[in-house]
Amino acid sequence: MTLFDVLNHDEALDLLKSPTPGSVFEMYNTPYELEQHQIRAYQQDGFIKLERILSGDALTYARNVISAAVAIRKEHDKRALAEKSQYEQSFLQCGYLCWDFPAIKDFVFGKRFSFLARDLMGSDAVRLWHDQALFKEPSGRVTDVHIDSSYWPVAEPLKTTTLWLALNDVSRQKGSLFFYKGSHLFEHHEYVDIFKNPHLPEELEGGKTEIIHTELNAGDATFHSGLTYHGANANRTDEMRKAMTVIYMEDGVHFDASDERNATHTSCVGLADGSKIDTKYTPMIS
Repeated sequence: MTLFDVLNHDEALDLLKSPTPGSVFEMYNTPYELEQHQIRAYQQDGFIKLERILSGDALTYARNVISAAVAIRKEHDKRALAEKSQYEQSFLQCGYLCWDFPAIKDFVFGKRFSFLARDLMGSDAVRLWHDQALFKEPSGRVTDVHIDSSYWPVAEPLKTTTLWLALNDVSRQKGSLFFYKGSHLFEHHEYVDIFKNPHLPEELEGGKTEIIHTELNAGDATFHSGLTYHGANANRTDEMRKAMTVIYMEDGVHFDASDERNATHTSCVGLADGSKIDTKYTPMIS
C-alpha cells in the first residue's frame, strides 16, 4: 500500500508543501542523547543500532510525507516487479528528495540526526552528502553486500556515515540490514559493484567476519560507516519495507575525481579534483 491508496496526487503534493507541524519540527531538532559506550561501539564495529530515533506524531508524519514523495517520484512507473532490472528489484530508490519537497528538507536538515552523525564519527561538524528513500517492494530481492563509498567520489570515506531510519517495522523477513562487524577497519577495501563485480574481500569469506542482523521497529535507526560492508535481506512479506536514509560527511573531506564511475556525482558538480566538497548540495548541517 502506498499513500496514493488514500491520497491523490494533488493531496500528496499539498501535504509535502505544507509547513511541518511545530511539534514534529521540534523533535527533528531535539538532540538524541548518546552514551560514550555507543560512540565507542560505532567506531569499533562500523555500525550501531539506536532505538526510537523518532516516535509518536513525528514518526507518523515522517512516514506519511516520505511515502508521498516516493509515490510522486514513482507514480508513472507501472511495471511489475518482474519487469524491473535486478537493481530496481532490490529497492525503490529516490534520492535528493529534500531539494524538491520542503517537508522532506525539514527532516533531512534535522539536528537530531546530524548531531548523531557528528558525534558518532567524532567530527567537529558534518555536511549533507545526500538523502534517499530506500523502499523494498513485497518479493523484492536481496540487496547484495557492498560498501557505500564504492559509489561516492569522496577521498576520505571513513569520514562518512549513513542514517538508515525504519519508517515501519523491518524484520529479517521484510528486508532488514545486516553488517559485517568491524569491516570498516580492513586494511584494504575493494570496490564492489553489487551487480557487475560482486567479488568480496577475502576477509568476508568463510565466516571470518561476524555478520550482525539488525531488525528494527518503526522509528529505530542504524548508522553505518561508508566503509562498512553490508547488505539487506529480501522482502518475503506482502508489505512494503519503508526506510529513509541521510548520508553525512565530515566537513573538510575532498572530491576524488580519479574514479570515472563516480566523478559526475550530483553533489560534486563543478568541483576540481582534490578540492574540498562544499557545494549547494552539501551544506553544513551540524
